Amino acid sequence: MTIRRPEDFQHHFAQLPDIKLHYVREGSGPAIVLCHGWPGFWWEWHMNIGPLAENFDVIVPDMRGYGESEKPPLDQIQLFHIDRVVDDWAHLLDHLGIDRAYMVGHDYAALGLHKFVRKYRDRVIKAAIFDPIVPGFESRYLSAAHFPESWYSQFHQLDMAVDLVSSSRQATKIYFKHFLSHWSYNKNLFTEEELEIYTDNFVKPGNIHGGFNFYRANLSLSSRPWTELDRTISDVPVTFIQGMGDTVVPSVWTDLVASWYNNYTIEYVPDGGHFIMREKPDYINRRLKEAFLGATQ
Repeated sequence: MTIRRPEDFQHHFAQLPDIKLHYVREGSGPAIVLCHGWPGFWWEWHMNIGPLAENFDVIVPDMRGYGESEKPPLDQIQLFHIDRVVDDWAHLLDHLGIDRAYMVGHDYAALGLHKFVRKYRDRVIKAAIFDPIVPGFESRYLSAAHFPESWYSQFHQLDMAVDLVSSSRQATKIYFKHFLSHWSYNKNLFTEEELEIYTDNFVKPGNIHGGFNFYRANLSLSSRPWTELDRTISDVPVTFIQGMGDTVVPSVWTDLVASWYNNYTIEYVPDGGHFIMREKPDYINRRLKEAFLGATQ
């Protein structure tokens, strides 16, 4: 399989009010913003950017603390709260002179988009969210019954976690390979070349710590991920796509969506896992074009 490596894309930086974000941009047409999660960075969309660029102005940012984006002071955990990321996305649209965009999010960006479609309702044309994360998720995610899948979120709270995972390149690769493999429907999905690219990313200064800080700020036992606004009903048209083999956000948890949205659809992919945009790229590319442009592509 031939893949587009990170160096095969056009890279840009935006100086926002309190952070410098890296992003990749390609194509023309209406703006679509692809937002990544953990363990990831902008390149998790490498199989989607080119095909979507045939119809869209594709913008793919690294969140603060990830990839090539600036790292806030790593000892200031509050600067890694997802509310900051939501404002970063709005400021990035401002920087690019874009009034409204199609928004797509996965994993942590699913949590972020739940907030974004409420705080910045007028900036969103439509949204697509893979693995919905909504109020009520956290109690299930952090429950004893789910601990075999969520243990790492509490491991990330420990100072030694960064030291252990970054102790060598091999340790970094082993750690992130576990999640990329375990959370995929096909446990052998990611190629050796892809695993090396992910490892290249995470061994860069601050990238492991920055990602772990998202768990400290948003998914610790004492964090407060939701605001009062987050607990209102949204009328934004949203397409939720859920892999039936996703163990991080089980498909049975989609029952929570109805409490917070009134204009949505949920699609279930039987042989899909957590990384649905990598596992089923042709399906995702087609469905995003259909959901957003209203025509079969």
